[in-house]
Formats: sequence, C-alpha cells, structure tokens
Amino acid sequence: MVKMTLKNFFLGRNDLYLLQIDTSKLADGIIYEESDDNKYFPHFYGPGRSFVPLKLDAVVKADKIELENNDFTCSLLDGSNLPC
Repeated sequence: MVKMTLKNFFLGRNDLYLLQIDTSKLADGIIYEESDDNKYFPHFYGPGRSFVPLKLDAVVKADKIELENNDFTCSLLDGSNLPC
C-alpha cells in the first residue's frame, strides 16, 4: 500500500521520507481508516484528533525515498514486510 500511495499521490517528488514509528508513543493519535479493497491504512491525527505534530521521540528511523527507474525505493521499503 505504501508504494501504491507514493505512485498515486507523490510521483515526481524528491523530498519524501518514510518514517518508522513507535506506535506505543502515539497514545490514541493513530486511526486505521479503510481504503480500497477493505484494507486499512494508518493515519496520525494526534490524541483526540487534535492534529498536534508528531513527536520526534516516536520516530525510530527516517529513510529518504528515492525514485529509481520509475519506482520508489528506500531501505524501509526494499526487502521489508511493509504492504506494497
């Protein structure tokens, strides 16, 4: 789902990072919303949907996303078990 979202909404961008997040530090700020094909995609809105910024201590890893051969790539995507 990550690569599909990148291709559908972010093609041509070169300033994107994929963040690995420790969800235990988000309290009730993460909501899983249904997308196509009854799949659920996490969205962060902040506690009580307050839209507060993501706290940096919740970020475990940040990896720059590159566009190579018309495909997005980064170490968090390549060889991972993230949904494509």
